Amino acid sequence: MIGHSNNRIEVAQGNGTAYVRIIGRGTFQVVADFRDFVKKSLSEGMGVFIDLSDCETLDSTFIGTLVALSMSSKKDGENLVKIFNVSDHVKNILTTLGLLDILDIRDAAYGGDGQYSALQSTVHDKVEITELMLDAHLTLSKINERNAVEFKDVVEFLRQQK
Repeated sequence: MIGHSNNRIEVAQGNGTAYVRIIGRGTFQVVADFRDFVKKSLSEGMGVFIDLSDCETLDSTFIGTLVALSMSSKKDGENLVKIFNVSDHVKNILTTLGLLDILDIRDAAYGGDGQYSALQSTVHDKVEITELMLDAHLTLSKINERNAVEFKDVVEFLRQQK
């Protein structure tokens, strides 16, 4: 299981679809394993349904990674990464960052097979996490000028850490 205290990611697969539940907070601490699972699922030809019904919040690294995965998953004009059950708080964050037109957000619940298990954590070194954080913030910065200004100092700091 990954995360701290009540923060965790659970996953399931079935019928050509990968299901992900973010429980608690989606942060830089769990995003590398999340990214790896989503990339592997997409490479195997699966769509990815992400359930945020039990998600309290997402940090900018998690959001930037989610956006990058979503943008790279388009096939025949359809986004293969779909996000469900977004709370008002998370939707406000996504709105502020100008992401509602980029992400495929659905209000309706989806019916995963119920066989979820905790996403296993793997070791990611500091360099990999720093690069992931930098990529996430660069992705957000490219969306609009407001994000570029918002994350300018973060991007500079992360570039210096490499």
